[in-house]
Amino acid sequence: MRRLFDAPARTYEVPSPRPTADRAPDRLAAGTDAWLRADLEALLGDPDVVLTRAIDLVRYATDASPYRMFPRAVVLARSIGDVQEVLAYAHRKRLPVTFRAAGTSLSGQAQGDGILVEVQRHWIGCTVEEGGRVLRSRPGTILARANAILKPYGYRLGPDPASKTACTVGGVIANNASGMCCGVVENSYRTLRHLTFVLPSGTVVDTGAPDAEERFAAAEPAIAAGLLEIREALLADPQAAGRIAAKYRIKNTTGYAMNAFPRRRSRSCAGSWWAPRGRWASSPRRSSRPCPTTRTT
Repeated sequence: MRRLFDAPARTYEVPSPRPTADRAPDRLAAGTDAWLRADLEALLGDPDVVLTRAIDLVRYATDASPYRMFPRAVVLARSIGDVQEVLAYAHRKRLPVTFRAAGTSLSGQAQGDGILVEVQRHWIGCTVEEGGRVLRSRPGTILARANAILKPYGYRLGPDPASKTACTVGGVIANNASGMCCGVVENSYRTLRHLTFVLPSGTVVDTGAPDAEERFAAAEPAIAAGLLEIREALLADPQAAGRIAAKYRIKNTTGYAMNAFPRRRSRSCAGSWWAPRGRWASSPRRSSRPCPTTRTT
């Protein structure tokens, strides 16, 4: 042991790697392209909700991950209408859209190289219902703040990610977040009651409405049919369905939450949309089922 610590320091030297170039590309110097800036400002009717300066594009190019992607413009969405307008415009112009809340992701899914839509600043707030057994929240609400509101009622939200003082309810649900304590029992998937979401087509669905299944199937027949096709394929393969169930019981999974499909019993599987880890929809409202707090002495 003494020889280990007495050894010359040069024995343990590690060659310094070549620094990675992190200079923003020259094309960002002028900010967002003039045509895109003009289009978005006219579309949303307020230049203050469209960030186009080079410093803004650089600021939103990073999240908590080691990656970096420079958006072409940043939109501070204020309402469902703003989200629908941006999605329709992006579809016409064939531009990608990425939604971002707090940006605490470690995997880079809060970044994009098209239009980045921020859904935190104007999407904060929550209300307690049923004596603390239900929390109705907007996606920009910070998770720790939601738990602070629930604390007097003896409840908390199930997911407990390490970033709970910074991450938002929207990001937690979009990523099906869990944490060190909640495991697979009190994660986002297990504790979400219903939510309102916006699809790329502009369709708005409230899964808590009595006719949500019928309205979803009527508005988006192709998506509804595709979800049912996936579910039927899994149910027809007991070995695959069993493997999925076993893997998700021990949290040995990554990517899409396929465990949502065998569990659904509806005709259109509208409730399965949110379980996959993806960015294909924006959710302006969520209703979660909080869990009782654990008291220790």
